[in-house]
Amino acid sequence: MKFAFAFPLSRLHWWLGAALAALALVVVVLRVLEGWRRTRLERFAGAGVVPRLLVGYDERVRRPLFWLTVFGVAFLALALAQPRWGQSWQEVRKYSRDIIICLDTSESMRAVNPLPNRLERAKQKIRSLLERALGDRFGLVAFSGAAALQCPLTMDHGYFRAVLNAVDTDTISMEGTDIAATIREAVRVFEDDERSSGVSTAGSRGILIISDGEQVSGDAVEAAKEASAVARVFVIGVGDPNGAEVEFPEWMSQAADASAVRKPHRSKLDEDTLMRVATEGNGAYIRARVDSWDIEQIYDRFAALSEREVEGDVRYQLVNRYRWPLAAALLCFAGEGLWLVLLPWLRWWRMRRPEGRHGHA
Repeated sequence: MKFAFAFPLSRLHWWLGAALAALALVVVVLRVLEGWRRTRLERFAGAGVVPRLLVGYDERVRRPLFWLTVFGVAFLALALAQPRWGQSWQEVRKYSRDIIICLDTSESMRAVNPLPNRLERAKQKIRSLLERALGDRFGLVAFSGAAALQCPLTMDHGYFRAVLNAVDTDTISMEGTDIAATIREAVRVFEDDERSSGVSTAGSRGILIISDGEQVSGDAVEAAKEASAVARVFVIGVGDPNGAEVEFPEWMSQAADASAVRKPHRSKLDEDTLMRVATEGNGAYIRARVDSWDIEQIYDRFAALSEREVEGDVRYQLVNRYRWPLAAALLCFAGEGLWLVLLPWLRWWRMRRPEGRHGHA
């Protein structure tokens, strides 16, 4: 018979260790509390005098309270592990958020700060995000002087990665950086998706802009403010506020003002603009880092977005039996409460016994 828990069986030893540690802590706490109770009682009267002063008193009648509590915690821990056995047909629903990633492909993203360059670092961050958000739909918009949809919203992350790998600074022919244009393009994609699906999912939408923030045209702050009614706008800033030189490609020497184009340009991370975009877009701004802290922070911000149902299915799978140990835990705790109620009656009954009337414990 197949048997499973909410966690992989390979982690069973970790769960057992944590459960045993919790039980040991409960036992220690109960022993300490019972010791304090006994100490207070002995301060009131000597240990040998207590049975004579409190006719019907017997420490043994309190022992069930200890065991009911211990077993109750043990069953509760088992319920949290969600044991599963036996199979049946069950409905499985999948939920996701919709995220459109707006990737800056302007020439300033060639800067080698951070290494290998800003664009490649941005792609690495996107891949890390895909690994965490396995159930979410992603779309890709590339932008420089204009914006264009490269990958529509999809749950096929393999296809999304293939499109992402093909994006470079030549993807958009128009030079410059127009963050406002990419925000409007993302909004258009969301609106088209809503019209085609007939489902309004504003609360589950997010726009993630990855850029160095060097805005050449358009009003990104105003565009983000308008887009906040459709989706929340998040921003990852890639680059260095101190700047880095950008070497332009040779083909640009064919331009009319070739001498100006060939001149290296110092590109700086414009955090002020990116922060204002995120603020007006009701989102958050994070600067890209060498480690994965930035992606973890953005993913945590995505948790504020609601999830929508994307599909349902009926599958033959193991049945979650957490209700059985949970019911046993509730019975133990209820029995503990009942025993506390019965304690005065038990003592009264002991007083009525002949040995009780003679003062024996």
